[in-house]
Amino acid sequence: MGIAVQELLANDFFREFEVIAGRKGIYKEIQGITILDAPDGFKWTKGKEMIMSSGYAMMNDPDCISRAFAEGSIQKASALLIKQGRYLEKIPEELIALCNEFELPLIVAPFSATWMEVASQTNVAVMNRTIRKFRMPLVGSGQITNQSYKEQRIRKILQAVESEMKFPALLYDVAEDRSYYSSSNFKRMTEYYGLTDRDYWDPSLPHTQATLCDYINMSRYRLINNEGREGPRISWVIIPIKIHGMIQAYFAVMEAHELLDYYDEFSIRIAYLMLQSLYEQIRGARDAGYMGFENFIHFAMSCETGETGKVISQAGVQGISMSTMYDYAVIKVLNFSASEKRAELLRAFSSARCSRIGKLAILGDRELLLLIESLPKAQRTAEEMEEMIAEFMESVREIIHSAEMKCGLCREGNTLRDIRKCVEKCRKVIEMGSIIRPDNDICDYEMLGPLTWLDIPEDELNGMLARFRPLMSDDRGRELLHTLKVYLVNNMNYSLTAELLFVHINTIRKRIDRIMEDAAFEGVDWNNTVERVKLILLLQFLEAGE
Repeated sequence: MGIAVQELLANDFFREFEVIAGRKGIYKEIQGITILDAPDGFKWTKGKEMIMSSGYAMMNDPDCISRAFAEGSIQKASALLIKQGRYLEKIPEELIALCNEFELPLIVAPFSATWMEVASQTNVAVMNRTIRKFRMPLVGSGQITNQSYKEQRIRKILQAVESEMKFPALLYDVAEDRSYYSSSNFKRMTEYYGLTDRDYWDPSLPHTQATLCDYINMSRYRLINNEGREGPRISWVIIPIKIHGMIQAYFAVMEAHELLDYYDEFSIRIAYLMLQSLYEQIRGARDAGYMGFENFIHFAMSCETGETGKVISQAGVQGISMSTMYDYAVIKVLNFSASEKRAELLRAFSSARCSRIGKLAILGDRELLLLIESLPKAQRTAEEMEEMIAEFMESVREIIHSAEMKCGLCREGNTLRDIRKCVEKCRKVIEMGSIIRPDNDICDYEMLGPLTWLDIPEDELNGMLARFRPLMSDDRGRELLHTLKVYLVNNMNYSLTAELLFVHINTIRKRIDRIMEDAAFEGVDWNNTVERVKLILLLQFLEAGE
């Protein structure tokens, strides 16, 4: 992508530049600038460039131009610009005739114009033209977080890239796990070459890689053609878009038929800066949204039960929905300050999948609240929730090394009206889960149920459970303990226990006898109702811990 000769000359700087021949070629596109003043220099013209000359070569070797046209090199250029009056008092008639014949615009530059100014003003004209194509209207901060706005801006930039450069483009958003395309051309070419979107930043096929700009990690990947087929090998340019060191998206431009030229790379950099700016604006608005939401959470947590009206009113001021249903997760941080690591936690959250359907708030120095929007028709399974939260916690550990955390889940689908109740449930799950499932970083309220509300001192509970843990070390011991629980729950009735466990009554009698002879139950008063209830609860804790 460059700029047409006609469009370049329309700029103020080029007002005194005159086209004296080859006017039919002013539609040609300039993709670079070359200064040639050696008689044989025209042999190395690449094509599509504007050749600038002082006329020195033509003065010393008048036939050099005719030879260049005969060899077929100079007519590949987009324009020939000569400074009249330096070495040539008059432009040769033969040159004018050849430029007219091959429709090569012949431009006479004013004597005062320097080559640096010409090159600089040409670059500025291309840059301004590109920015006009890519420009994004200013919007309010509230609008920036709107998904349709983000999508609209991304598509506009990608479409401008393809329109200007004739190369299709892709942007893959990491957090959304979504690809945006400049047109269907990109997908069609991807399928034709047997690629996937991921191959553009992590190629699975043999390839070469060349760095085009290390500062923005701009690289060219080019597939290796092992089969020796004729035709160009597919290549593309890729740039990661990062915010605070975290990759937010990948921007790729396809080179299926030819490599990008100088002005194409120039335009890619402008498109990249536009996309980078968009993501920074979105991130800034999102961070501001985090703070507003977090302040609301603190306000809601501090209100008494009967002050729901205040909470609803404050939600209205903040634009926060009170009808959205959430699954709640409280994460307790054990070895770092959540307040001091706020920026790192928000970075980890932004890179995790749960950020697309959830919200994060820092409750205190050692607590985080993660809200995941509930599914509209079915409750999200414990496995699904644990997978999302585990991914977030792993993201935290990648940024805050050796971070230790415990999480309590409550998957009941409650609104923010019930925030205090749900947070307390999650806290109880963490407290009890740390005792009965110490090796699990994530525990679910549904798994523990009412056990979370038993007010038993931790050291006392651990001491009681320790008596029975040896029996949980093998299948035979676990079978005995399960039999005992069913037996006690059914008021020590052998027949009913045998029926529920689908075994013979004598088998139940033998199992109970072995249990009562075990050292773990020494001193138990089996006739004491309170003693039996305590045993039932302890056995429930043991089973939950498995």
